[in-house]
Amino acid sequence: MIPMKAFIVREPLKAEVVDVEVPKILPTEVLVKVKACGICGTDIHIYKGEHLARYPIIPGHEISGEVVAVGEKVDNFEVGDRVAINPNIYCGKCYYCRRGDVHFCEKWIAIGVGRAGGFAEYVRVPESNVHKVPEELSFEEAALTEPVACCLRGQDLIDIKLGDSVLIYGLGPIGLIHLQLAKLRGASLVIGVEIVEKRIELGESLGADTVLNPTKDNVVEVVKELTHGRGVDVVIEATGNPRVLEEAMNILDYRGRVLVFGVSPPKARVSISPFMIYRKEIKIVGSFTNPLTTDRAISLLASRAIKVTPLITHKIELSEILEYFEKIIKKERDIVKVLVIP
Repeated sequence: MIPMKAFIVREPLKAEVVDVEVPKILPTEVLVKVKACGICGTDIHIYKGEHLARYPIIPGHEISGEVVAVGEKVDNFEVGDRVAINPNIYCGKCYYCRRGDVHFCEKWIAIGVGRAGGFAEYVRVPESNVHKVPEELSFEEAALTEPVACCLRGQDLIDIKLGDSVLIYGLGPIGLIHLQLAKLRGASLVIGVEIVEKRIELGESLGADTVLNPTKDNVVEVVKELTHGRGVDVVIEATGNPRVLEEAMNILDYRGRVLVFGVSPPKARVSISPFMIYRKEIKIVGSFTNPLTTDRAISLLASRAIKVTPLITHKIELSEILEYFEKIIKKERDIVKVLVIP
C-alpha cells in the first residue's frame, strides 16, 4: 500500500484525516496530485447529512492539480499537465446523454459526492473529466473552475442582455461570480443584496452598482426607486433561502426572469402567485451543474475577465478542514472562499 492523507466523512457529523491508499487508476483514468480544492456548500451538506452521499466519502469537487500518472488508454494527457476537474461524470449512452442533456444522465455520479474527491493528496479522474489549464492560471484560481462553469451555465439560461438590470441575492463566492458575469454581459445596473460586511465590500469592489443590506434597507422599495418604479429585468437567487424567491417575484419588471441558483432544502416550499407569473409573463429558470461549460470557464479565468483571487479568504491544510466546516456552519463573517491545499 502506498499511503496518502485524506479527509474522510465516515457518517454525518463524523469526519477525520486518515492514511488511505493512493487510488489505482483504470486504463481510461488519470491520477491527479491535488494542488487546491475549494470548500463548497455541498461539502457542508454532506458533512451534516443533508446531501445524498455514499458514506464513507472523501468530499471535495472544486479541484485543480497536476497529472502524475495516466492510464494506458488515455490519449490527451501526460505526466506534468496542469489541470482542472469537471466533477460530474456522465455515461454518454443513456437517453439524456444522447440528447445532449448530460447533466441529467441516468448514471450520473460526482467526484466528491458519489466517489472519492479532492480533500486528499491524490484523486483519480476519468480522462473525459480532465481539462488542461494554461501556465498563466494559478492552481488556486483554477480550483474555482467548477463554480465559474456552473455560473456560466446559469447565465446562459437566464440570458442577460445588454442594458438589463440585475439583482443578485447573496454575495458569497457564487453571487460574486454571477455579479462579474452579469457586468461582462452588459448589464446596465447590477444590485447586490447581502448582510455580511466583508461580502458587501467585495461586491462593491468587484463592480456592483449598489449593494443593499436587508437588515438596514427595504430592498423592494430601494430597487423600485433605482428602476423608476418598474423593477429589475433579472433576479439571481444565490442564497438557497426559499423565502427570497417570494420577494424576488415582487421585484421583477414585466417579462422579468428569475434564476433559481442557490440550493434550497429539497422539501422547502414557497408561496407564489400564479396570476402574477401569468400577468407579468415572468420566467422562472433553474440551473443544475455545469454541462459543457468547463473549457469556457478556464478561458474566462485565464483572460482575467473575472477575478476570483479576491474571493479566496483562507487557505488551509487537510488537518484544518473540520475546524473550518464548523466555522462555515457558524457563519463566521470573515470567510468567503476557503481553499484546501493538501
